[in-house]
Amino acid sequence: MQTEHVSNRVEADLNQWKQKEERFSQLFSFNVTNNRDFLKEKLQYYNRIAAKYKNSANPEEKLAIRILKQEQNSIEKQLYPNLWLRLLRKLTVELIQQKYSAQKEEKQIVQNTEALKKLVHKAGFDQVASQVEESIKKGLHEFKIPVSYYVSEKERMNFQLSFHKDTNGQYQFESYQAMLQSDNKSIQNRQQTFRPDSTNTVTATQAYNLLSGRALQVEASQLDAKQGKWVQLDFTDKDAMGNYRIKEFRVDYGYDLKQVLKELPLEQKQNQQLMDKLFTELVNGNRQMVFLQKGNLEQKYFIEANPQQKSITLYDAQMKKVSLSSVLEQKNDKRETQAVQIAKTIQLQPGKAKRNGLSLG
Repeated sequence: MQTEHVSNRVEADLNQWKQKEERFSQLFSFNVTNNRDFLKEKLQYYNRIAAKYKNSANPEEKLAIRILKQEQNSIEKQLYPNLWLRLLRKLTVELIQQKYSAQKEEKQIVQNTEALKKLVHKAGFDQVASQVEESIKKGLHEFKIPVSYYVSEKERMNFQLSFHKDTNGQYQFESYQAMLQSDNKSIQNRQQTFRPDSTNTVTATQAYNLLSGRALQVEASQLDAKQGKWVQLDFTDKDAMGNYRIKEFRVDYGYDLKQVLKELPLEQKQNQQLMDKLFTELVNGNRQMVFLQKGNLEQKYFIEANPQQKSITLYDAQMKKVSLSSVLEQKNDKRETQAVQIAKTIQLQPGKAKRNGLSLG
């Protein structure tokens, strides 16, 4: 059975110094490796390696560090033969290293905290930033932060954000669990675990939209319908972790939301900015209010993206589902009625029709 090769970082850094020794040996006629200035530089380099990998869990690296310390002692004796001077210097170096390590650790904690605050902000949990910072200062190995709020009078979202410290001592935003509580029995207590990252993080609002049954687009630029993929939860199937499986509709599935919107008798068509805003909201899984032309009137409806049917889902003002085809047919009926009225007018004025080159026979 072939074993996986484990990289030894100490060995790699020592090889860099070895190459440096070979280059300098070729430049000068005397033995550079015994030069006092060169030995001081070598000792400092070894000290940095020892400090850098002192907490390594790699067995090969731990062994290399132990042997490296013996080499450090040998160089120190060569440079500082006096025992008391050597001990005083060693104590001074250790104090400097401790101060440097403390400063470096403090800087890493600040950077780690800021990175996590950006990630929770991106996920839509600005309210927990201070709690994240306080928990990191306490040095907890792992911690959870609850978040809860009402979306409407009948719907409430409950979240639990999970953080943990990895093997490098860095805190990670591991995941968050989202639960939708609703008075609607068909969707009450749905829950799903989401794992945020620096590229595509499902936000709290998007989590609510997914648990509500709506679809949204991920891995896409803000106003480009031809990039990314549409995703939707499948409430009829769960994985081994208890999460709903995800239905995906990729680019080659052929859903073009912008084209669907163009075919609707929307009031917003007169304003491109409003159309762009409508598109963005639908892409994020939001339900949007629109006005559709019906006869001489404009009536209020609510729409959602529906990638599986390559269409949109339509609701009337009372939030009852309405057939999109029925709305479009009403528009066509209006056009047909107008055509009939024109034809009747022409029949009553045959002379005028003939002059215009129209033929009714």
